[in-house]
Parts: sequence; structure tokens; C-alpha cells
Amino acid sequence: MENKSIYYPVSWDDAFEYAREMERMGIPHVIEDPSEGLPIGQGQLAIVFPHLPARQYGKVRALFNGDGESYPET
Repeated sequence: MENKSIYYPVSWDDAFEYAREMERMGIPHVIEDPSEGLPIGQGQLAIVFPHLPARQYGKVRALFNGDGESYPET
């Protein structure tokens, strides 16, 4: 995925449900684990999003109850 913008750390248990909801809404995303260099804890995955249009970001923000973390620049 290009233009990675934000991510939300989630538990392994919750990652599948969030990913399924993103697919249902047609919102592009990828799931990354800690080995990808993101500062997330053990037992967590990151749901990563590219730059999104405002409407899509609003849906993501509502689903996760807040703003995501900025994806580290490489």
C-alpha cells in the first residue's frame, strides 16, 4: 500500500472484525504486525490506512472512536 497515513493498534482478537467491517465499507486498509517497525505492543496488530477522503475517514474515526496514530515516515 502506498501513502500510508494513519494506523490503529488493535488486539489480534479484534483485528479480524475491524478488517471485515473495513472491507464491507470498501475502505482500503492493510494489517501489519510489530515486525513491520510500528510502535505497537505485544499481542497487537495495526490496521493501516492510506490518505482517505473526509467521508471515509469519518467512518473510520467513528468505528475506532477517535483519531488514529500517524504512520511513521520512512
